[in-house]
Amino acid sequence: MPDMTSGIQTALSSLLANSQEIQIIEHNVANVNTPGYHKQDGILATALPKPVNGWAPGVGAGQQGEGVTVETIQRYSNNFLDTRFRAATGEASDWDARSQVLGQLQDITSETGDNGLAAQLTQFWASWSSLANDPTNQSIRSQIMDQASALADTFNGRASQLKQLQSDQNQAIATQVTQVNTTASQVANLNKEITRLTALGQQPNDLLDQRDQLLDTLAGAAGATSSLQADGSVIVSVGGHTLVSAGNANPLQISPDPGKPGMFQVTWKDGQALDAPSGTLNGLFTARDKDIPAQLTALNQLAGQVATSINTLHTGGVAPNGATGLDFFDSTALVAGDEAATLRVNPNLDAASIATAQNGGQPGDSTIAAQIAALGTSPAMGGTTFNDFINTQATTLANDLNRAQSNSSRNSQVLQALTTQRASETGVSLDEEAANLTKYQRAYEAAARIMTAYDSMLSTIINGIGTSAGS
Repeated sequence: MPDMTSGIQTALSSLLANSQEIQIIEHNVANVNTPGYHKQDGILATALPKPVNGWAPGVGAGQQGEGVTVETIQRYSNNFLDTRFRAATGEASDWDARSQVLGQLQDITSETGDNGLAAQLTQFWASWSSLANDPTNQSIRSQIMDQASALADTFNGRASQLKQLQSDQNQAIATQVTQVNTTASQVANLNKEITRLTALGQQPNDLLDQRDQLLDTLAGAAGATSSLQADGSVIVSVGGHTLVSAGNANPLQISPDPGKPGMFQVTWKDGQALDAPSGTLNGLFTARDKDIPAQLTALNQLAGQVATSINTLHTGGVAPNGATGLDFFDSTALVAGDEAATLRVNPNLDAASIATAQNGGQPGDSTIAAQIAALGTSPAMGGTTFNDFINTQATTLANDLNRAQSNSSRNSQVLQALTTQRASETGVSLDEEAANLTKYQRAYEAAARIMTAYDSMLSTIINGIGTSAGS
């Protein structure tokens, strides 16, 4: 027949199992606000039964239950939602990074107010028109010199700001690459520990939480994707190139880009260039190598054409003091491809040397001044005027910014919805934990009552049997 100690052991298994369930609930509640934490739950299973002594095989059950055990501690997760969440994170981070840079670009190239290039060029052409009407007026001549210097300074300053902004993105890329490498190394180390514990039959739930957070970070930084392996490790890749495999990380490398002076290139160890499909890195690369250069190229074209158009007319004219053949803007300082940064007024030119008349012109001739004034309304920029060219660039930039902000907002909304859905499946519900706590607490109390009953039974046997015979 069954012995009494086996009953005590069964009650003890219930006490231990329900106590462990309460500890798991305690862990859930403690981490209810911990970022990246996934709810855990103990999975109960009946303990292996044993044959009952004295029972003949085939007669009755022939087996006696041994109670309950916590078979495993389950971690709530959803690989499908994780994949979607990381894809959305990469897209949102990509457009967010780009929209921030485009916003700064718009601030730098703003044409509002009197300090914009369009406004300064309008005033500049108007002064030339006034000079054409009064070519000997020294006040207007001085005004033109001042406006030309201010115009050159605006070109110089804007070019400097654009280059600095590009340099800032270059440094931001280097920072992101360092973060990616550090995170990849952490994932590799977690892979080692997770596979070790998994092989021992353990469930490293908290380590899995840590690794998932790192995978989210890699998705946001470089559009990284991950694939879960049978041994519990993950393979992480970026643009089809392996970043992490098992316990090994394949770090990205930063080196000077021979094709872009002053800029970094990011490559893999085998020399292949990084091709991040999304994420902050892709947004930074797009801003550094496309958005900013487009504005800088347009600015250089504008500065170069302004200088060339005016110099072509001015060198063929004569000033009232007889000066002729002088550049208005210093052509010797102007660097091809960097015109905006190198534009300056000819240091050999003064107000009295501004040419207004054609060679051999009569006193009071202002043909050259009138021709320069007419540049303001001529199709000097590939069939469009200078100001229309500026407005076109501003409109293009505004459209790019609006598109980036719209995409950033849309992806952020998708990301928020996925975050909510993810939390509903993997997050901790305090109401649910409270209900479970009550359930396991009552089960624990019931097991304790059974233990008390067995204690009373044993007490009767030990203290009651044989007392009459001995008296």
